[in-house]
Amino acid sequence: MNFINYTANTENINQRTLKNKVIFSGIGIHNCKAVTMSVEPAEINTGIVFERLDIKNKNIIEASIKNIDNSSLCSKITNKFGISVSTIEHLMAALHGLSIDNAKIKINSPELPAMDGSSDEYTKRLIKSGTIEQDVGKKYLKLLKKVSVYDNNRYISITPAEELSINIEINYPNTIIGNDKFIYKHSTFNFINEISRARTFALAEDINKMRTSGLALGGTLNNAVVVDKYNILNESGLRFDNEFIKHKILDCIGDFYLIGMPILGKIECYAPGHKLNHKFIKKILEDASNYQIRSKYDVNNTDNYYNLLEKNNDNIKKTNAA
Repeated sequence: MNFINYTANTENINQRTLKNKVIFSGIGIHNCKAVTMSVEPAEINTGIVFERLDIKNKNIIEASIKNIDNSSLCSKITNKFGISVSTIEHLMAALHGLSIDNAKIKINSPELPAMDGSSDEYTKRLIKSGTIEQDVGKKYLKLLKKVSVYDNNRYISITPAEELSINIEINYPNTIIGNDKFIYKHSTFNFINEISRARTFALAEDINKMRTSGLALGGTLNNAVVVDKYNILNESGLRFDNEFIKHKILDCIGDFYLIGMPILGKIECYAPGHKLNHKFIKKILEDASNYQIRSKYDVNNTDNYYNLLEKNNDNIKKTNAA
């Protein structure tokens, strides 16, 4: 597959959607239920929208920060009727990475298929489908000033820039993961070649606790990297250096796309996770002076995006998060 030619065609200023429907199947990494899902073309300004085919009514869920539902170890969205879909972050990362603005995702289960625990299969098959440039400009959210969120020593901070970059650090002391740092500059080419194949990971000592809580029931060595302190239990080992921290970047790329458009800014973060990622996006949107929504080369558009966040929030179902 010629990734270079693909990336040359997807760095653009107009919205894009898929040429063809793409079908995925597997099991949910947390609920262990069989699932079939299709990712399909959508009209301009649709955004990313999920439809639960196993539910007949009120089954549309926009992939938007307004629909974020507190959850453990994944990103979950819930509409105002309480209908949800979870573990969306790896598909969202692939859509973000491939510059796909509009897509309808039809799914017959409340959780996406785990695939191999990364965005690799999603990315390859969406590339194979191809994309179509649509006749309307892509919108970007550009940061105008510094915005930060904290959770004890963990934090995410963003400052104005003309592209998205992520300067990230993680620290898992007394394990093979250890302390790691990486600087990622976002582009379709860099996403495909540096980030998309990085798998989710877990410490072996945490697995029983997760399963007692009803999580990771579908987790195996085929869809996650499992670490037993100083050893990697997967026979094939890691796919590349920095796979752990690159998966954290992948999760950020997926979660940040819940803002509904790409972000332009320089991000620095220490030990990010889904809850902190969501808190970060909400912090940006809570003050309209933090940002500007514009096309790539139009600096005068000041649309108020935060109203989208406020809609229907009172009806979002809440669950406890670890």
